[in-house]
Amino acid sequence: MAPRPAVNRRQAAERPVRTGRIAKTKKEQSIKVSSDQLEAAVNDQILEPVYGAPPAWSEGRQQLCDAIPWFRCTQGAMYHNEGFCYGFLIDADGGTRTYIDEEIIITRIGGCCTKDSEGNLTLEKNQDPENALVQSIIASQNSKLAVGLVIGSKNKILNRELPHRYNIMDWFRVTNVWFEKIGQKHGVKVRFEKLHLSEKSWWAAKDSLPPVPLDERDFETKPEILKCERCFTESVRLYEEGWMCLDPGCVDFWKIENASPPAELTFNPDFLSSRSRPDPAIQPHYSLVPDLLSTLDENAADVSTSRIAWKGIVCPMCFKCIRRTFWQGWKCDDDSISEECANSCPFQKFMNMNPVSLRVVLDHFELAPIKRAILFDRKFSIPEIDDSAFFPYRKLTYKVDGVGTITHFVSSKAINGRANGPDDLFINLQRGDLGLKRFRLQSSLVAGTLTSHFAVNYGMPYKYVVSVDSKGFDEAPNDMLQALGRLSWATEKAVICSGDEYLPPNELLTLGYFEEMKIGFHDDGESSLGPTIATLSLGAKATMFVRMKYKYFNGCTRRAEPKQLGNLLQDDPVLKDCMFEGERRALKEEFDAGEISQDEYDDSRRALAMGRKGKEAPVTIKMELHHGDLVVMHGENLQKYYEHSVVPENKLRFALTARYVKPDHIDAREIQKGQFSLTPDQIYDGK
Repeated sequence: MAPRPAVNRRQAAERPVRTGRIAKTKKEQSIKVSSDQLEAAVNDQILEPVYGAPPAWSEGRQQLCDAIPWFRCTQGAMYHNEGFCYGFLIDADGGTRTYIDEEIIITRIGGCCTKDSEGNLTLEKNQDPENALVQSIIASQNSKLAVGLVIGSKNKILNRELPHRYNIMDWFRVTNVWFEKIGQKHGVKVRFEKLHLSEKSWWAAKDSLPPVPLDERDFETKPEILKCERCFTESVRLYEEGWMCLDPGCVDFWKIENASPPAELTFNPDFLSSRSRPDPAIQPHYSLVPDLLSTLDENAADVSTSRIAWKGIVCPMCFKCIRRTFWQGWKCDDDSISEECANSCPFQKFMNMNPVSLRVVLDHFELAPIKRAILFDRKFSIPEIDDSAFFPYRKLTYKVDGVGTITHFVSSKAINGRANGPDDLFINLQRGDLGLKRFRLQSSLVAGTLTSHFAVNYGMPYKYVVSVDSKGFDEAPNDMLQALGRLSWATEKAVICSGDEYLPPNELLTLGYFEEMKIGFHDDGESSLGPTIATLSLGAKATMFVRMKYKYFNGCTRRAEPKQLGNLLQDDPVLKDCMFEGERRALKEEFDAGEISQDEYDDSRRALAMGRKGKEAPVTIKMELHHGDLVVMHGENLQKYYEHSVVPENKLRFALTARYVKPDHIDAREIQKGQFSLTPDQIYDGK
C-alpha cells in the first residue's frame, strides 16, 4: 500500500550515498557492490592522515572512563545514566549501514547483541522502545542534551589514520532515532550531527576544505517525511531506493511498495546533507575535556580523598587521560597500558595530603560504639557474644559449621583514644609516605583495570588479586609495627580460643580507601598462606559481607552460556545452607556408601542443577566494621569455601591485614623481609 506524503515531500536531487562509505560521495560510489567486496575494500584501504589532533585521548578504556565524566562506560558503546545518554563510542563494529564524515555519524546502538563465530556483533533479540538504551538516546534527543562522541582506532569506516586507541571527537546532537531491520531482528539506528558546525573537525582529512560558513549554510533542505497509510506513523525517507515505514509494529515495516528492500542500500542525499540550525538550548552536561585540577582546593582537608579526586584527569601537557595511581596524585608516564604505549611526558601532580580528622569520617562519632554493640540484623547469622573475657573489647564469634570461625573484636572509645591507639594510627598513617599505590588486577574484563584501593605490603611477599612488591619490616615505620602488634594479639587470642596452633603473622598488607572505593567479593585462599587472617579497621565505617562461593553453593562451576551447565564439582562438600542441600547430601551418602555409581551420582546431581538456574549464594554474615575494630578469620577451609567483600561508607578508611606466609613458598632471598622483633611499646596487651 503506497504511503501518502506528510511533510516536506521532495524528490531527491542529489547523488545517492552508499551506506557504510566513508569519503565524500562521487558518482561512481553509488554503484552497488556486495558486502564482502565492500569489507575487503575497507580492510585494504590506505588510511588518510587527519587534519588535527583530538582534544583528549587514551590508550586504555579505563583511563578514558576515569578521566571523562560523560563516558563512565568500561564496556559497551553507550554511557547512559538516569535515563539519558551522555557519551557514545564509535569503534570496531558499527553494524551494517554505518556512515561517518566530518559532521555526521550514523550508527547502531548496542544492547541485545551477541558475537557470532567470526566475532561480529549480531542482534540476539529485537530492540524495542522499552529498552533502556533506546529510551536514553531518545531522551537526550527530546531534551536537547548534547552527547559526547569518542572514536576508536579499530573503526575503519572513517578511513583516517587515528592517532590513538581512543580519541575524543566533539559534542554532537541527536537528530534522528529509528528502527531498521537488521538481519532477522529489528534494531535501532541513530544519526548524530556535530554541534559546532563552524569549526573544522580534527578528524577531517588533512587536505580537506574548511567547513562552509554558517551564514552560507543551507538549513532548509530536509529529507521528505511520509505517513504510513496502515499505521499512520510518519517516517523519514532514509534511503534512495524508496521510502519505508519505520514502525516495527506495523505490517508494512521495512518494506518498499509491499516488498522487502534490496540488501544493498544507498543513503538519501537529503538525509545526509540536512543540517540543523544552531540552537543555544542544546547544551552539554559536562565540559568536553574537564579541568579537574583547577576545581580542587588542596587546602581543604577532605578534598584529596574525595571521590572526584581519585578519578582520572586529562594531562595538561600531552592531553592523555590518566588515572590516579599514587596515593598522593598523578604521574602521566606511569599510567600506560604497555611499555609500547609509554610516553615520556614529564607531567606529575601530587596533592597536599592534609590529614582528614576522625570527626569528618565518623558519622556517629560518639554513638557508633553503642549502636554497633547492641544491633544485629536478624536476616544474617547472629554471633556468640562475650562481653567479659576481652574487656574493654566485646568479642563476637561467628561459627561457620565445619569450616572455621570469624572473630570480631569490637573496639570502644577508651581503646581508640589510648596512646598509639587507633586514633593516633589513623592520623599518623596519613602524614607519612607509606608508598601506597593502585595496582593492576591480574585478571579483569577490561585490560589494565586498577584496584579500587591503594596498597603497600610489608614483610613476606604476598600476591593477592594483584602483584604487590613487598618491603621488609626493617623499612616499616613505627605505626606499621604498632598495628602489627595489635593484629598479632588478635590473631593469637582468636586461634587459641579455637584450640588450634598459633602462627605469628609475618606479613602486613595495608589498604587505603578513598570515598566510594571498595573491594568486591574475593578470598584470601592462596596456597602460600596459613589458616588465619587478621584485619584492623581505621577510619570510616565499612560493611563486611561473607557468602559461600558460587560453585560450592550450586554444586557446579558457572555456566559458560545461559543454556549450558557448568562443570560438576569432583568432590562436593555439601555445605550447610547450600542449594539443594538435602538432596545433594543424600546423593553423596549413597555414593560414598557404594550404593550408586559415579555416573549415576553425576547424572542425579546434573539433573538437580539443571532444574534451577545457578545464582550467587546469599550473604550469610554481615558485619559492621568500625574504627579500631579487629576481625580474625580462621580455618583451613574458610577461604576455600567462602568469600567476602568490604564496602566503606565515607571519605577515608585504612585496612591493615596480617597473615602468616609459609616460608617454603617464598624465594629464600625474600624470607628476611618477614623477620621482625617488636619493641615493648609495640607489643599490644589488649587494652
